[in-house]
Amino acid sequence: MSENKESNTIWLIKYILPFVIVFTAITLVILAILTLETPEKKEPTAILPKVEIFVAKSTGLTVEAKSQGTVESRTETMLIAEVSGRIQSISNSFFAGGYFKKGDPLIEIDPIDYRGSLATAQSRYAEARLAYEQEKALSEQAIEDWNELGKGKGSNLALRKPQLEMTKARLESAKVGVEMAQRDLERTTVRAPYDGRIREKFVDVGQMVSARQSQLTRIYSTDTAEIRLPIALNDIQYLDLPEAYSNNAQTKSKPKVSINARFGDETYTWEGVIDRTEGAIDSRTRLSYVVAQIDAPYEKKNGSDRPPLKVGLFVEATIEGKQLSTAIKIPRQALRQDNTVYIIDKENRLEFISVKVYKTDTEWAIITGGLDDGDRVCLTPLEYAVMGMQIEIEPETISPTSFEKD
Repeated sequence: MSENKESNTIWLIKYILPFVIVFTAITLVILAILTLETPEKKEPTAILPKVEIFVAKSTGLTVEAKSQGTVESRTETMLIAEVSGRIQSISNSFFAGGYFKKGDPLIEIDPIDYRGSLATAQSRYAEARLAYEQEKALSEQAIEDWNELGKGKGSNLALRKPQLEMTKARLESAKVGVEMAQRDLERTTVRAPYDGRIREKFVDVGQMVSARQSQLTRIYSTDTAEIRLPIALNDIQYLDLPEAYSNNAQTKSKPKVSINARFGDETYTWEGVIDRTEGAIDSRTRLSYVVAQIDAPYEKKNGSDRPPLKVGLFVEATIEGKQLSTAIKIPRQALRQDNTVYIIDKENRLEFISVKVYKTDTEWAIITGGLDDGDRVCLTPLEYAVMGMQIEIEPETISPTSFEKD
């Protein structure tokens, strides 16, 4: 009996239990599937390219040309000794950077020898004048005596004409000798030929100098500073430059120019004009040169801490050019290949338009056709730009108001 029970138990474990386990598992899976929540379906979100824009604004513009150069003096002179001698004194302003006025004495050379030479020349002149007056009287007497004799026309020698001419020539020579001695005495004082400043000095008190050999000082004028500015040939068309012609015709325009120089963290500005255009194109660089002039470069303006515009200073120049009654100025980066500009329409879609470019530089492009007021110009580079593509605009834009004509 016990053997039958054991046999039934084995049969249940072997055949019935696996079926129960499988059935239970299937039931649990079905219940899990039935109770599982279906996730909501989401539409895919398109990622739009974000761009910065520039709002086009039509306005009157003055075209500008950029250049740079080095400040020079209008006049620079090397003063050389005109007489020999020992320097006995110098001016208190006789040092590099010292200012002087026209006629100021800069150097005094010992004049004693030249005073003696002048006195000797004056003595010779007095003697020659006396001799001339005596000979003149003798000549007049000879003419009178000859006329009394009544023997016709007398010879020049009998009338003492050669003697009179000789004494007259000696008088003229003595007079010139006085003038030369007086001039040499005056040259012992070296005077400034114009208002200016000392650039270099080469002598000092006690030093011997030789006439027409010894360099005394290098000076330059301070009334006007000049800057030689290179201009690319392509930029000449945008400027009204002064020009001279062989038949004495000339253009009278003198464009304004702003000169900027940087001193540390500060930038200072001087205003001037383009005075002239040089007569040749540089054959190596193919550049033309104009000369800017700035008046009173060394004067201090009231309430200003601007330093003098010194000789040798490197500066940047902005030359005022032709005026355009209406144009649009856009950042240079907005101008694409083949003079194309990307604009964003009202539906924030990309459009390609061709524009008429008047002038470009490294920062800006001046447009005279193709753009309208209010056009939103795309500034951001787009790797794959397609006409009509949807665009997202960055909230920040560049304002064009700084380009409006005053």
